[in-house]
Amino acid sequence: MNVKKRMLYLFILLAITFLTACRLDFSKDKSSVQQMVKKEGSVEKVEKKDTESKPNSNEKEEPAYTFNASVTLDSTSIQVEGDSTLPPDVILYVRLRAYPEDASVPDIKDYRAEPYTKVISEEHMSIQEDGTFKSRGVERPEFQQRYLLELIFAPTRFEESMQQKIVKEGESVEDLPGMIPIDMPTRNEFFDDVVPGYIKHVNIMQFDEPDGNDVTLELVSVES
Repeated sequence: MNVKKRMLYLFILLAITFLTACRLDFSKDKSSVQQMVKKEGSVEKVEKKDTESKPNSNEKEEPAYTFNASVTLDSTSIQVEGDSTLPPDVILYVRLRAYPEDASVPDIKDYRAEPYTKVISEEHMSIQEDGTFKSRGVERPEFQQRYLLELIFAPTRFEESMQQKIVKEGESVEDLPGMIPIDMPTRNEFFDDVVPGYIKHVNIMQFDEPDGNDVTLELVSVES
């Protein structure tokens, strides 16, 4: 084999080796790019899925049960009545609490003022077969006092037999949607001070003020 042929042979061998190495490197790089794109695509897909699955914090959870009520003021008598989607025989609790004398009228009307913890007057009402309820008359001790009247449904305070009427089999009343924490001060050590439930309220002003007498007022939902 002459020198020219040897040089040609070496050139071809080197060229094949070089091209093979380039092909391998390119394939490897291509594979890495594909894996990277695939990985980034899956991450993007997961992140999008997570974003879509997150509930809107501004959306309020719909309550499992609802009740509407009004209060009629007539001298010393406070009459509460309304209707509900609750089952018959379920108990609603009405309580009356006094506002501090130094609480301003604007703060009271906007429900920014806090009433005293002590319950001045109270009553329990049973849901009738047609879903309605009515009080016998909540006592109003003082004409020149402003009060907060609250209507409460607190299912965890019920006996087990009554709780089973409110939820489906295998569920707990503590899991009912739309409930908020309610302060329920009690001297009974077996009861919690704060319980989950539904609550509506309305202000009762002094006897000679607007919304103080000879008027019917609608109870409104408590903001959580």
